[in-house]
Amino acid sequence: MKKMFYKFLLIVAVFAFSTTSAKAVQFDVLVLPTEVFGVCQNYFCFPEPSEIAANYVIDQLNKTKNINVVKLSEVRAKLDNNQTLRDETENMLSTFEQTEKINYETLKKLSTEFNVKSVIIISCYAITDRAEIRRNLWEVLEISSAFKITYPFSLTTTAVLVDTVNSTVMWSGKFSKTVSDSNGYFLALNQAQAASHLEKIRQYFRNFVAPSISQNVNLRFFPREVRTFTVKGTPQIDPTEMPQFKPNALDHLINAEQKQQIEGEQPNYLDSTEELIFDF
Repeated sequence: MKKMFYKFLLIVAVFAFSTTSAKAVQFDVLVLPTEVFGVCQNYFCFPEPSEIAANYVIDQLNKTKNINVVKLSEVRAKLDNNQTLRDETENMLSTFEQTEKINYETLKKLSTEFNVKSVIIISCYAITDRAEIRRNLWEVLEISSAFKITYPFSLTTTAVLVDTVNSTVMWSGKFSKTVSDSNGYFLALNQAQAASHLEKIRQYFRNFVAPSISQNVNLRFFPREVRTFTVKGTPQIDPTEMPQFKPNALDHLINAEQKQQIEGEQPNYLDSTEELIFDF
């Protein structure tokens, strides 16, 4: 009877431990684009590049089991009701966009407000090879179109994963893309051209940047197990079974004319005036 009782207690303990472990692995994340408050503030009324990237990252991470990401609409709604924290957040994001310096104190306040322990900051800016001034991409498009500046621009995206509990950077990455049309220009002389640029940027963030950021964040939260394996020793070969050397084994691949050229005293040099034609 005692044995049955102890077995029952063991089963209950194992079940309770497994349930607790399953619930413990949960990561709540806040994604903050540096232009989170710049809704329809540009000339084209387009979503800002950092917001486009952030939305795709949120979609990717929310598909992952045990990762929960706060939506940008919820972020804006909460910060609109806390003007002090909103002002601090705007200053923090503006500083990061220009200098990439992290204000851990503000991030801790945001973590408390949204009940998270990790924050991803995403920043985007455009520069040229003629000037290192960081500008908003749509501002650049407006200026280029107005003055018909034809050289392309480089769009740089920076992402940082911060552990707000320990005030440390868990991961950071940069992504760069040349923004131009097929002729090397970055102009929008009409709405169709502007919409075309927007769609290219969306595809770039959806297909490349967001999956890369999401994958790196996943690896920080769930590191892959390193598996070792044993390499077996080199098998012993019976000398009697080893292939034997056969002289002139390749003679059947050479015709009589080639053999005469090889054995003759005069080397068979190609005439320098002869054209070489390659068929593919």
